[in-house]
Amino acid sequence: MRALSLHLGSIFAKQRRKNEGTGPTGKDSSPPPSDLSNGGLINSTENQNQSSISSITPTQSHSFNSSTNNGLLYLQPEYAIFTRSLAECNIHELIRQPNGVDKNEWIANNIVAFFNHVNALYNAMCDFCTLTTCPVMTGPQNSSYLWVDERNKKVKYSAPQYIDLSMMFIQKTLSDETIFPTRLDQQFPLYFDALVRKMVRLLFHAVAHLYAVHYRQLIELQLHPHLNSLFLHFILFLITSNIISSDCSIVHTNSSGTLSSSLTTPGQTDARELRTELETLDVLYQLLANQWRHAYGQTCAQKRKAANNE
Repeated sequence: MRALSLHLGSIFAKQRRKNEGTGPTGKDSSPPPSDLSNGGLINSTENQNQSSISSITPTQSHSFNSSTNNGLLYLQPEYAIFTRSLAECNIHELIRQPNGVDKNEWIANNIVAFFNHVNALYNAMCDFCTLTTCPVMTGPQNSSYLWVDERNKKVKYSAPQYIDLSMMFIQKTLSDETIFPTRLDQQFPLYFDALVRKMVRLLFHAVAHLYAVHYRQLIELQLHPHLNSLFLHFILFLITSNIISSDCSIVHTNSSGTLSSSLTTPGQTDARELRTELETLDVLYQLLANQWRHAYGQTCAQKRKAANNE
C-alpha cells in the first residue's frame, strides 16, 4: 500500500497501551475516473504539512449541504483532504490486482497493510480513547458495535476494549500460517473469504469509531488526511475485490482466538449487517470520492501543462 504511507513520525512510537481497568485489553496523466462515486458506497462494484499532505479545493456538490452533513466535521468539504501520495495517484491502478497474482494472495497482502495502518492511526488516539471517554463502542449515526464471543453471544465492551480485542484477533490471524501462508507450497483455507470479511468488519468498526468520536482530535493532530486516504482506499478495495457481497459466512472464534466449527453457517444476516454498517458512512465515501477525483484531475492537468511547456 505504497501510496498510503502515513508518515506519522514519533506519534506512532507509543507502545500499545496497557490494560485499563478490568476485562479484555484493550506515473499516470490519464484523466480521473468519472465513475468513482456513482451509486454510493454499497451499490458501487489546508494542511501545513505540504510534504505529505495535499490541500484540496472543496468542490460543490448537492449531496453535501448543511441538511445532509448535520454539522459533522468529517462531512465538511474543507476537511475532505488526502495525503499527497493518494491525491496524485490513480487509485484504480493502486487497487487493481496485478496480472499473474493469485486473488487470495492479493487480498491477503492488502489486508495486512490495512491492518497496520488502522492500528497505527488508532494508536495515535489511545490517549483520547479510554474507558472514561468511550465507555461504549460507538460509530456514526448513533450506531454501536457489540463483540460476538465463541458462544455467539453479543457482549458490550468499551471502545478501547473492543478495538484491542479486534486488533489482537486480527494480529493472531495474520500470524497463522495455515490461514495466511507465506510458502508457495501452502494453500489458503476454504474459509478464507469468510474470515477476511470478519476482519474487514472489525477494521471498519475501528475506522468508523475514529470518524464518529475522534475526528476533532485527528484534525488537531493533522492526521485526518491520513484517515481519509485510508478510508477511501479501503472501501474501494472492498468493492473491487468483491469482499462486499451477499454471500458472507459467519466466522466465530473461541476465547483463545482460534476458529470454531461454525464456519459453514449461512451468513445472510451477517452480510446484511455488514452492508448496513457500511451505509452509515456512505455519504462520506461519496464526498471523498468526489474530492479525490477533483484533486487527481488537477494533478493530471498540471502534468499536461508541464509537458506542453517542455
